[in-house]
Amino acid sequence: MGEPDGKVYYSTPFGDTTDGQQRLFLLERQGVRFMPVFRSVDSMREFYTRMDRVAYMVLEGDVESVMATNRSIEMMKDVGVVIEPLSEHPVVVLPE
Repeated sequence: MGEPDGKVYYSTPFGDTTDGQQRLFLLERQGVRFMPVFRSVDSMREFYTRMDRVAYMVLEGDVESVMATNRSIEMMKDVGVVIEPLSEHPVVVLPE
């Protein structure tokens, strides 16, 4: 777990909170935004529960496909990926 390859689970960056508000569910570090991705649906569920997110879609792919999708969307082209953001050693993949 800790390698930036293999299967990951993720969702769209925009979603609803439990109080019905919409927000962007990206993380930021030193001015760079990151999309959270997960090695299991359970860790994804735990993360979004902590972030107060409800009604999200579970998408499956690999880190490269997530990065390619980000690059294809103007608003997301400078967004990296963080694998397992709640873990002790999250893996950060910087945007290209």
